Amino acid sequence: MFLARFKTVVLLWLCGTGWAGAAINISCAGDSITAGVGVNNPNVDSYPARLQKLLGTNYLVLNWGLSGATLLKQGDKPYWGTSYWLYSRAKPAPNIVIIMLGSNDSKPWNWVYGTNFVSNYQDLIASYATNTFLPNPRILICTPPPAFNNTISINPGIIATNISPLVRQLGTNLGLQVIDMQTLLAGHSEWFPDGIHPNVKGTAVMAAIVYTALLGDTMNGSIPALGIGTPANNTVVLNWPAGGAGWVLQSLPAPDNTNVWSVATNAVVNNGTSVRSTNSLSGPCALYRLWQPVPPSQD
Repeated sequence: MFLARFKTVVLLWLCGTGWAGAAINISCAGDSITAGVGVNNPNVDSYPARLQKLLGTNYLVLNWGLSGATLLKQGDKPYWGTSYWLYSRAKPAPNIVIIMLGSNDSKPWNWVYGTNFVSNYQDLIASYATNTFLPNPRILICTPPPAFNNTISINPGIIATNISPLVRQLGTNLGLQVIDMQTLLAGHSEWFPDGIHPNVKGTAVMAAIVYTALLGDTMNGSIPALGIGTPANNTVVLNWPAGGAGWVLQSLPAPDNTNVWSVATNAVVNNGTSVRSTNSLSGPCALYRLWQPVPPSQD
């Protein structure tokens, strides 16, 4: 094993062949990107499911993503008034609401009503703020992730230059925290195989971004130390402090001149003491590091 420490990462060189009693309820409202279209098992690998693993058992993260949903009430499938909207307010009533809508609003037949986007968004936010089940939850709003093509009529330009700026301005106007997925995921088309929906690597990064938005810099400016557990059954456990759950595990299959790091897809679980990822030792050598997807200035 080779261990090296850098300014922003810790590297490991490895060679080898229920929610009962959750204290804080989180509702994730959104469209197919939230629902988990793009991963094989949304119950395990959607961004809300991955966020649950990062936050641990003191939280209950519920996925209320509705495929095709629009923020616009005059869109072809408005989120407003659906059972998903109702359940996101009541099953159970959320302490925290994370809203990520807007991708489907960019479709030309929906964006003709774009002048109503801000007022419709304000109405949606108010429906959570005045929720009779539990009023005044903490609300975070997300810019949509970047779109890398328009093969299903979602317009990358409308998302980037119209919808995302409106979401940012709405956050400023209402004093709400904005999670800027548009900016933080830009340039990573490899995480969006169909150009729209994140794969498991993309959802892992999104979960880490949301974790940091919710909890801030839980390492207090420190870099989490990446360690290795005792191998068993031809596996090894990579671990780092629980406060570093907002950092993403990456791997490099073999050092070369390209040094292209890839997000590790293995399950990452926060047990309250450490974040752990179990990896196989049956493959070739691999280099691992921790990467922070949100610069400290954006925490």
